[in-house]
Amino acid sequence: RVLSCGLKDFCAHGGDAAGTAAGDKRVPKIASVVGILGHLASRHAGSIKQELLRMFHESLGSAREHHKATVPFLLQLALMSPTLLATVSPELVDSLKPPVLNQLHQHFSAMPRDELDGVVGVVVHLLCHTSAGALRTLRFLLATAAP
Repeated sequence: RVLSCGLKDFCAHGGDAAGTAAGDKRVPKIASVVGILGHLASRHAGSIKQELLRMFHESLGSAREHHKATVPFLLQLALMSPTLLATVSPELVDSLKPPVLNQLHQHFSAMPRDELDGVVGVVVHLLCHTSAGALRTLRFLLATAAP
């Protein structure tokens, strides 16, 4: 429910992939979502990880407006919470098989260039700050770039 409410708020306030501006009214609500999830992670890490991955995969197969904002929302959560990033990153990398990569490509192909550059910047930033599964992520990137 916390993730669902956070996503609705993110969509309602024009969430974008480039991140949250410092003066944005959305900051306290996303910060609250991150705080609640961080608190719950100590006892419910598996459930949170499962829900984050479910949201990610469900959003790729849908053209609904709130599903278009799911990946940027999840990226924003990962930027704000190293704990959430560490919780989900190894399993996310394992799930990025060719059909999922094709869905990601289709999902972002209609995005304006400046927003796409923002997404790429956020992903690169997250990759540079991920210690959990870093070797697995690097192997995935090399295998995907040059099969």
